[in-house]
Amino acid sequence: MSAEQANIKILEVKTIEKKVNRARPYAYSFRVSAQEKELIDGKVKTSGLNRTDYLIRALSDKPIVSITSGNEILAELKRQGNNLNQAVKNNYFGDITERELLSVVDDCKRVYRKLSSAIGCD
Repeated sequence: MSAEQANIKILEVKTIEKKVNRARPYAYSFRVSAQEKELIDGKVKTSGLNRTDYLIRALSDKPIVSITSGNEILAELKRQGNNLNQAVKNNYFGDITERELLSVVDDCKRVYRKLSSAIGCD
C-alpha cells in the first residue's frame, strides 16, 4: 500500500447501515485530537443540544442558539398564554370588551417578537 493510499484510507468516513426503522439510520465515526474534542464538547455543552443535533445544525448552516434564560422565557410565555385564554373566555361570556381582548393579543405578539429576536429569527 502506497503512502497516498494510506492517506486516503485514513480520510475515509466509516458508515454503518443497519436495517433499523430510524429517522437517522447511518452512523459516522471519525477521530479528533484532544484539543478538537474539547472544542466540540464545549460547543455542544454550551448549545444545550445533543452532539448529533449540534453537528447536523453546524454542517447545514442552521443557527445554533443558546438561551441561558430559557426558564424565564418559558414562564412568561405561560403567563401570556393564560392571559389570552382568560381573555377569550371572558369575551365569550361578555365580561370584557373586544378592545381589552385585542390588548391581550397585542401583549402576546410583543412577547413572541422578543422571543423571536432573542433566538435570531428576525
